[in-house]
Amino acid sequence: MRPDYEQIVQWMKDYFATYNLYAQDAATVHRMDEYFAPDLTFMPYMYVFGGPDHAITSSEAFYAMLTGHPEDYEQFEVLDIFVDAERMVAVAFLIARIYSTKDDGLLVEKHYLPLYELVIDGEGKLKIKTIRFFWEASPPEVDAHYSGATKGN
Repeated sequence: MRPDYEQIVQWMKDYFATYNLYAQDAATVHRMDEYFAPDLTFMPYMYVFGGPDHAITSSEAFYAMLTGHPEDYEQFEVLDIFVDAERMVAVAFLIARIYSTKDDGLLVEKHYLPLYELVIDGEGKLKIKTIRFFWEASPPEVDAHYSGATKGN
C-alpha cells in the first residue's frame, strides 16, 4: 500500500532523526538500511563532488562516503519537508552543521536541499531510491574541505 502525505512526512522526520544518530559511524551506519534501497543512487549537483555524472550507485558506497571523514560529522536540522505522495518524492530544506569530532566545535553551517525519490520495496517498506543533492554555495575551498572530496570520498 502506498503511503499518504502524512505518512511520508513522518517517515522522513524519522529518517533524519536516525541519520543524525547513526549514519556517520561505521559501527552504526547499517541502521540506515531501514531507509535506503540497496541500489541507492546519490547524485551530487555540486562541482566539488564531480556533479551528477559522478553518482554513487549503491548504499554501501554511500555508507563509505558518510563514514569516510572521521574527523568531522554533520547534524541536520529540518526546516521543512515538501512531499508529493502521488509521485513518491520528498524534498527537505535543511540546515547542516558540521562539527569536529575532536571537540564538537562547529566548523561550518550551510543549507542543504536534497530531493528524495522514494519506492516501495519487495517487502512493502518505504525506501529512498535516489537522492538528488544540492547545497548552499560556499567559497570553493570551504566546499572542498568539508565535502569529503579531498579525503578520497
